[in-house]
Amino acid sequence: MAATRRDWLKAIASFAAGAVVGAGATYAALQSIKTAVERTTTPSPTVAEAQKTAAGLPVMKVHFIYVGPIGDYGWTHAHDQGRRYLESALCPDPQKWCIVKTSYTESVPEEQAYTYIKKAISDGAHMVFTTSYGFMDGTKQAAAENPDRFFAHCSGYFKDQEEWARLKNFAEYFIDLYEAYYLNGIVAGKMTKTNKLGYVAAFAKLPEIIRHMNAFLIGAREVNPNVTMDVIQLGSWYSPDNAKKATTTLVETSGADVLAFTEDSPTVLQVAEDYQKRGRKVWSFSHYSDMSQFGPTAHLTGQIVNWGPLYVEMVIRAYLAWISGELALWSEWPPERPRDYWWSMKNAYSNYDFKKNPADIILPLNQAVPEEVRVYVEKRRREIIEGVWDPFTGPVRDVKGNVKVPDRARLSKDDLYNMDWYVEGYGQLPA
Repeated sequence: MAATRRDWLKAIASFAAGAVVGAGATYAALQSIKTAVERTTTPSPTVAEAQKTAAGLPVMKVHFIYVGPIGDYGWTHAHDQGRRYLESALCPDPQKWCIVKTSYTESVPEEQAYTYIKKAISDGAHMVFTTSYGFMDGTKQAAAENPDRFFAHCSGYFKDQEEWARLKNFAEYFIDLYEAYYLNGIVAGKMTKTNKLGYVAAFAKLPEIIRHMNAFLIGAREVNPNVTMDVIQLGSWYSPDNAKKATTTLVETSGADVLAFTEDSPTVLQVAEDYQKRGRKVWSFSHYSDMSQFGPTAHLTGQIVNWGPLYVEMVIRAYLAWISGELALWSEWPPERPRDYWWSMKNAYSNYDFKKNPADIILPLNQAVPEEVRVYVEKRRREIIEGVWDPFTGPVRDVKGNVKVPDRARLSKDDLYNMDWYVEGYGQLPA
């Protein structure tokens, strides 16, 4: 394939993704993709065998593998909303204007990921998304064994350059929320009356959760240096019963009156709401999805992810690589870190809300939040989106007082992704 045709296809990919996500111009995007299909004279065997629409568009089967139930209202629910967004955007008319058909498997144990991926492939999937850290090795194994399929794993990493070069049909992706946690921390620091925060963590030693806990605490102590935070670890991503016990312990034993969490149910917020009904001011947040219905009084705001735009971006690039046979359309994107998608609030727009941005907080804040706090949160939010501020801007010290981020410095993506230290201000941490 000539480089000029490859560039033309790359331009179509960029236009189509931008048209769908930015302008909602689904049919314009699909028309441009149809042109690319018509100019492909020798499709690969998997394309030739695929179902075709009345417009002559091959339909790519995309399967999602989830670690929890789609009704968890947290992590898995958010991913499934992203899947639905993807299908509505790229299959508005299943009979004619459609390039994708999705399916999913929920509540998959992490150690069984490879088995379920193999089943998805045997059932005809052309692309597989796996949405839990513990699915990483199984996904890589399947990618190595099926070079004619596409694989994307959420929240993992490439172990080395050799692995990255070898697995050209495999990508890592993530939408990080540390900036949103930081903004929530600012609210928490101003709303606490006990100067004690609590955090219910699925796994308190995973870099992702350390990053989020640290950002939350940095935000709180930025506006209230007297704040400390206790953490209880659950050992599970989805454990409503244990989350309820942990929340009660943090309130009753630690004296926490504002609680954040990384657990895929609204339990922590529900417990906070129960305290509110009994006359005790305890506050919490949404996590990944809007959970405000479960605690309308206790709900301050929340960190929200919209996976849909990223799924559209990745599937369009995989689709064009699939129908053209030009793997570079997939394997060389994004140009700054090919096959390593890392989105955050820096990919958001200040004039959009959490329903459109890939990562954001829920606005407006709870009416109980003072006006001056609202103004400061919005100021920091805009600075983050515009790239002029980051929660881990130095100086930042660890829990032992050592400087981890020098004055005015920022952490790199790799520093953030591999974070294994805790900032100052923690009270009790899991052993």
